[in-house]
Amino acid sequence: MNLQFQHDDSGEDFFALTTYRQNGAPVTTPVWMAPAGDHWYVYTASKSGKVRRIRRDQHVQLAPSDFHGEPTGPAWQACARILPDSTRATATSALAAKYGAKFRFFMLVSWLGRWRKRGGPAVCLEITPTDGTAGAG
Repeated sequence: MNLQFQHDDSGEDFFALTTYRQNGAPVTTPVWMAPAGDHWYVYTASKSGKVRRIRRDQHVQLAPSDFHGEPTGPAWQACARILPDSTRATATSALAAKYGAKFRFFMLVSWLGRWRKRGGPAVCLEITPTDGTAGAG
């Protein structure tokens, strides 16, 4: 499978985002991702485990997946960073363009859940491929 930056021709709704615990153990979570420019973007709760792990170790692995996060294609290495609030517009626009009303509903649910223990305000993650496999034309 060839993931494209400018057009998400992969046809995938879900991607398996693998982050790493302090002891190196991988933790895989299904996420929605959308491309914009040379990056991919994810929208998630700031208190989620994946955000805590990315704050400590920005190296991640991604692969197309099913709803449960089980990979359905080849994985690729990437670097993730948490975007400042002032730069979230690109991420939310890309996700809204790809997922439409589903993403807007997800934003609403995330906003309502911001007071949960593992909720918090939403953040956007910027994913940059590091091994050259994603986005290769």
